[in-house]
Amino acid sequence: MEGEPLVRRSVGIVLAGLLPWAWFVVRDRLGVVTDVVAIVLPMLTLVVAVLVGVFGRRRRAAVAFAVSTLLVGIVATFGPWIPHGTGTVAAGRGIRVAAANIGVGELEGADTLLGLRADVLVVSEIGEPLTNRLAQSYPDHVADWKGPSIGIFSRWPLTVVEQPGPDLPGFVLRVHAPTGEFDLIATHVPRPWWTSDGSTYTRSTDTGKPYETTVAGHHRLIEQIAARVQRDDRPVVVTGDLNTTDRGRDYRVLTSHLNDAMLDHWGRPSQIGKWAALLVRIDHLMVKPGWCSGDSSWYPVPKSDHHGLISTIGPCS
Repeated sequence: MEGEPLVRRSVGIVLAGLLPWAWFVVRDRLGVVTDVVAIVLPMLTLVVAVLVGVFGRRRRAAVAFAVSTLLVGIVATFGPWIPHGTGTVAAGRGIRVAAANIGVGELEGADTLLGLRADVLVVSEIGEPLTNRLAQSYPDHVADWKGPSIGIFSRWPLTVVEQPGPDLPGFVLRVHAPTGEFDLIATHVPRPWWTSDGSTYTRSTDTGKPYETTVAGHHRLIEQIAARVQRDDRPVVVTGDLNTTDRGRDYRVLTSHLNDAMLDHWGRPSQIGKWAALLVRIDHLMVKPGWCSGDSSWYPVPKSDHHGLISTIGPCS
């Protein structure tokens, strides 16, 4: 009988250690709850681990829970950054694609963007001055300075397939590349968060509220993008500031149809500045299966709170 309390304590310790790992089971089943938790997960797991560890340090079950919670935060944050690649781009068919959120550094970032010498360049939070500057080097371009505030610049002709609208915070474009046409979904998805000044996203369905869109609204927009990819029988590229963390449900909605082109190398946070502690990678470049990527990297943009991304993509060899 003396062994029963020991067995119960041991079972309690094991269960306490396993409980935090339930995150990976329930994260896509609780909808907007886990969407919000995913955004703040690194800070949340750290705070919970410290509080439980400090106040429950004399109880082994509490210590096991604290250590396990910290490990879950590490795995959930850094797991999506592990490189796995999409394969090798066929020789002579590579297309250099870059994307950046210019932030407040409108013209200050122009030289950086032009220096990339990308074949296709997608710029979020763009205005008329930078559009005019980049258009001198990219005569084929489209831009929307309101709503999604995005510009697309190409060395090759573009055909607008779909304009920005309530279900599309960006453009669907057909890029007539010499190696073959492909469809580009260039998008600046409104963030499911409060704005710093109380302003609103002008094309959001939540006009008049102090955030760009709701968490549910953001999820709906991502599902709309995924649906476009699924029904398109051409090669498809999706890129831009998606405001979608790679540890969240919406990222997995996209990667159920697309491959992450940036993971031929280790991933990294793309948002810096005041949100750096959240360790979020919200700027993405994805390709439909059948296309591969290589030589991916991140680059700083003057005065922007995002790092830009660039990769060579194209049909797989």
